[in-house]
Amino acid sequence: MCDLGLAMGLAMGGLQAAGGMATASKNQKMIDDQARLEHAANAREFIVESNAANKQAYSAKLEADRNKSYLRTASGSMGTTVGERNSEQARQGALSIANARDRSEAAQANLAFAGKNTEITAANRKSVESYSPIQAFTTIAGSGIANYGAFS
Repeated sequence: MCDLGLAMGLAMGGLQAAGGMATASKNQKMIDDQARLEHAANAREFIVESNAANKQAYSAKLEADRNKSYLRTASGSMGTTVGERNSEQARQGALSIANARDRSEAAQANLAFAGKNTEITAANRKSVESYSPIQAFTTIAGSGIANYGAFS
């Protein structure tokens, strides 16, 4: 014959385990949603940084071309230093373009590392939020045993 307390305890434990599993499932979905939002934010930041780097490079190229053109036009009135000025302007333009390229490469690296960090964090949080079969069994068995003999 089955003890009423044991049966009620097992039923209560089953409901607790089901609730725990449902909660863990919902928490894992929220973690996935948060990871997707972080990926989207990282992608947006990459686009902003890449566009800024491209604008910086284009502006540097225009400035270098403008200065070269000015130096060629005004070379007659500048004396013997026109070659040095032209070289300096070319060096400054190349440096600005290199800085823009570095900024673009940094944006790519940041996107990759931030994405990997988001994936690792989400995986770690999901493993904490999981509800294992052993956990369910101990919840059910513990409730059943705790209520055994309650109605004797």
